[in-house]
Amino acid sequence: MRAIISVANREGLTNLARDLQSRSVEIFSTSGTLKALRSAGVRAESVSALTNFPEILDGRVKTLHPAILAGVLARRDVSKHEEELKKHHIVPLDMVVVNLYPFAATIARPETTLLEALEQIDIGGVTLVRAAAKNFQDVIVLVRPEDYADVLQEWREQGEISLETRRRLAAIAFQQTASYDTAIAEYLRVATGDYFPDELTLPLERIQTLRYGENPHQQAAFYRWNETTTPAKLATVAEAEFLHGKELSYNNLLDLDTALATVQSFTAPTAVIVKHTNPCGLACGDTLLEAYKKAHGGDPISAYGGIIGANRQIDIATAQEIEQLFYEAIIAPEYTPEALALLRKKKNLRLLATHRPIEPLAINTQLLYGGRPEVRTVSGGLLIQTPDAIGGREIEYRVVTDREPTLEEVTDLMFAWKAVSQVKSNAIVLAHKLTLVGVGAGQMNRVTSVQLAVDKAGPRARGAVLASDAYFPFSDGVETAAKVGVTAIIQPGGSIRDEESIRMANRYAIAMIFTGKRHFRH
Repeated sequence: MRAIISVANREGLTNLARDLQSRSVEIFSTSGTLKALRSAGVRAESVSALTNFPEILDGRVKTLHPAILAGVLARRDVSKHEEELKKHHIVPLDMVVVNLYPFAATIARPETTLLEALEQIDIGGVTLVRAAAKNFQDVIVLVRPEDYADVLQEWREQGEISLETRRRLAAIAFQQTASYDTAIAEYLRVATGDYFPDELTLPLERIQTLRYGENPHQQAAFYRWNETTTPAKLATVAEAEFLHGKELSYNNLLDLDTALATVQSFTAPTAVIVKHTNPCGLACGDTLLEAYKKAHGGDPISAYGGIIGANRQIDIATAQEIEQLFYEAIIAPEYTPEALALLRKKKNLRLLATHRPIEPLAINTQLLYGGRPEVRTVSGGLLIQTPDAIGGREIEYRVVTDREPTLEEVTDLMFAWKAVSQVKSNAIVLAHKLTLVGVGAGQMNRVTSVQLAVDKAGPRARGAVLASDAYFPFSDGVETAAKVGVTAIIQPGGSIRDEESIRMANRYAIAMIFTGKRHFRH
């Protein structure tokens, strides 16, 4: 048997090569891998021994040669192929071990130039991998170090590599080259601002298979974006470290994402409690402990069994408050050792740490987000959009009523505007002193959402401000809020009946501001 080994990732290389050598497999390698093998005491020859041609163009051309590609692609069950190999003095190759130049890792560095990126586009390796995968019945193809041990074990136990395993390895190989090409296309495309090409593949890798999906009868898995054009390491659920607790569920992950996105909008210490992808408690404070207490007090009934998000390290004081109640999961930048030790006493409480700051991002960073769009499925297809990014800059607005909001009202209005962007439409939130006191979510008409929010707030509605994710189609929503003592409203504006809502606000001396931006979240 003969094998070609050419790997950028040398993990597991020596053990693999020594095992092959013990089986009398002849090994041929390209220059970098050849040097590593010989340094480890493994007998190997240059691929030039197969081609009788040197590596040229600074290594750009070394395996792109008929003597190699024919040796990989020749079918052993076709006599004509065997005759042609003999005629041209080409030997068959039985194994291809290749992993590709680290293109994704290269372009993940902000200082990488276009020329440096282009030099990390593998050509010969991709060709070898595809050739071997096409001819998997006769050629074993290995592209991931994590597959080496299983293949060698099967070989030891069975005396051969089964057709089923060869086919599985071929599928992995084709997926690797597809993901590789996707990363390259994305890198070249996103720099031009083309987010929605005519044809699109999405580079994803599986993190884990979940116990089930949204409901127990549904199957599910958790994937993350392959690391390609991300300009900086950003706090994400997919990259967060799982520190403790019961296995994460599909619904946990959805709620954790909402929790992270919500607290990511604020610079002050902030805590949120999420239920069914809606914030039910949210507050800013001078400390995280204060923020958590205010968030829990916003709706202590709904908080039960919720998901907590925090944009500051969980300290022992905050952990002591959290520990008294039942929650499903927490996501935060870090935990102090004392806080982690205390929370770990709750066997099933899931604890995640981003190990990165959770803070507002620049609008451009959010829109690019490493070239990552928001993706949702519909029957037969996908919907793709850029994120609804509020970012860290100040919110622009104009006052449309006779009375202008006070400084305290403006502060609460900005808080409420960020909060309402994370609530399902039709969305209404009431806020007071940087605390969410009432939420109306997911209703079929806006006035019902207002009524739900004011009912939830109760007496706390007096003196609160209101945020609406979209315009009021009628003035009844404004009137409902006014009658319970809401003093200021923030909304996008844009309804043909805006003047009616403005007159209603003036009637009750409510200050109302328009942002010109809508925040639907379906």
